Amino acid sequence: MKIRVIVNGVCFYTTRAAIKKQVVSDFSLQNTAMYFVLDQMGKSDGFGSTVTLYDEKMNRHSFDVQLNKCQ
Repeated sequence: MKIRVIVNGVCFYTTRAAIKKQVVSDFSLQNTAMYFVLDQMGKSDGFGSTVTLYDEKMNRHSFDVQLNKCQ
């Protein structure tokens, strides 16, 4: 299933399988944020959330993620 993704204002298209495998982005924290929002989305047509994660040096990274199913 094709999904439109908006992360911090950047829009692109990917698949549900790519998000679940966490291979969409080169940045692993961004992949984790998209996976979390996909899990929260469940069976609905779209979902958006701000996800805050910390890297190994305890630096804070925030991601505004919006996912929408494409028809």
